[in-house]
Amino acid sequence: MTGHTVVASANVLFTLRDDEAAEALHAILDREPDLVGLQEWGVSRYPLLSETGWLRLPFLRGVRLRRSGGGGAAGYVWAVPLLGGCPVGARGDRFELLECHVRILGWFGRADRSAGPPSIAVPRVITIAVFRDQRSDRVLTVLNFHLSPRVQASGRYRQDRPRLVARHQAEVRNLSQLVAEQLARGRVVYAVGDSNFDGLRLPGLTSAWEGRGSEPGTLGSHRKIDDVHGPGPSTTVALLTNASDHKAVVVTRADIP
Repeated sequence: MTGHTVVASANVLFTLRDDEAAEALHAILDREPDLVGLQEWGVSRYPLLSETGWLRLPFLRGVRLRRSGGGGAAGYVWAVPLLGGCPVGARGDRFELLECHVRILGWFGRADRSAGPPSIAVPRVITIAVFRDQRSDRVLTVLNFHLSPRVQASGRYRQDRPRLVARHQAEVRNLSQLVAEQLARGRVVYAVGDSNFDGLRLPGLTSAWEGRGSEPGTLGSHRKIDDVHGPGPSTTVALLTNASDHKAVVVTRADIP
């Protein structure tokens, strides 16, 4: 029988208290996803991840810290970069972490005059984590991203923010190139995160929202800016409400034979 992979993505607002962030994290892990991508999850929150399994910095070998004792969460291995706020987690009983690193999607840049302070756009950093799926012996890559915000109005790019729009479009091109590179290596690829653009599609992958336009969104009532792009259509898509302004999204897909 064909297996399945459950992948979760959650933008957990950086201003939340630690107890609120922890509650959001454990609500996600209670669903026992195979793979997890978090956004706005800074270094100060890494101790919360250590309660659920292993942490590994891109330049250090993994060190087992503690295994979670509750919530149904399997022991997770977390690729935790120092920059970007986008750690990637995977079930330790299924996946072996082979490598993790970060890439810049967009450097510092000038903001539009109408943007107000700050006048400088901050870099956007993507986390790339590579795993061996011990169930199928296939190599899998997770790209976890958080693109520039406030680029869209009424379903389209804003005309009053040309610099921001150009920056976002460049980030999407860079992300698409990274996806293409991983696919060319014969890997199963998931690109998860917050695009800040309702309707984003990535060549070579399928949005979890494909064919689900009438369903509720992850930000507000309808905007589907949090997504799990992967191989083929989603089987199920579930939303989880927490103290963040975004709903977490948990997506199930059938595994590739």
